[in-house]
Formats: sequence, C-alpha cells, structure tokens
Amino acid sequence: MKSLADILAWLVGGLATIIALWQLFLFISAKDPNNVPDMMYGLSHLWWAIGAAIIAIACVVVLFMRHPRVEEEIHVTK
Repeated sequence: MKSLADILAWLVGGLATIIALWQLFLFISAKDPNNVPDMMYGLSHLWWAIGAAIIAIACVVVLFMRHPRVEEEIHVTK
C-alpha cells in the first residue's frame, strides 16, 4: 500500500495542476470592464497560475525523491 505522504502528494499535485490550468485560462481570456480582451487586466490570474504550477512541480519532485530508482543486481548462472 502506498504511504499517506505519496497519496497526499498526488492529490495536492493534481489539484494544483487543475488550478494552474484554470487560472491560466482565466488569464488568457481576461477582459477589462469595457468587455475588451486585455490579458494585462487579468495579471493576478497569471500569478496564481504560476504559484499553482510551482506547487505541482514541487509535488512531482517530492514523489521522485521519495522513490529513487534502485539498480537491481542481475545474477547470471550457468
């Protein structure tokens, strides 16, 4: 069974990825009060997307660091 830390890292990483994509979409489709497309008006969404992406990347790093790839010995017999 996977440890609780692995499950938590997967959940937080997945949620952070979803939030990052959602905020990025809001940034790209931002409009000013006059309903004119203006990405600079939604700059706060870009910062939220960057922050969520950093959290998602940190979760991936934690998962890879907790499970290093161990080389197995190969026994050759005659």
